[in-house]
Amino acid sequence: MEKTSEFVRTEKDMADHLDNGVVGLHWVSADGIILWANRADYEPLGYTREEWVGHHATEFHADHAALGDMWQRLSKGETIYHYPTRLRHKNGSLQNVLISSSVLFDDAGNFVHTRCFTVLAPASSGG
Repeated sequence: MEKTSEFVRTEKDMADHLDNGVVGLHWVSADGIILWANRADYEPLGYTREEWVGHHATEFHADHAALGDMWQRLSKGETIYHYPTRLRHKNGSLQNVLISSSVLFDDAGNFVHTRCFTVLAPASSGG
């Protein structure tokens, strides 16, 4: 019985860690819809969960060419590390970010969803 109770606690701790961690995490479906995200993914950009989850990723990406490149590479099974791009803040400003991602494929090889990590990056110095 102790192991079950330990497992439940561990599962709750993991859910808390994912939802409240300081690194942005999200899943995007094969058709580009954000399926799930933790607070660190949308709150630094000024959005609520309702304004973020369920929306298409293109609504928030300022660099559509970069998003297309990432999507093409991910769809082929490539893992992406620290991909620099920009996301739109709710106030209209742009935020530099680094995205690391891979795709979960099912047993038949179908794209299920991405596994993305988003880290805010400093603004470029331009020089």
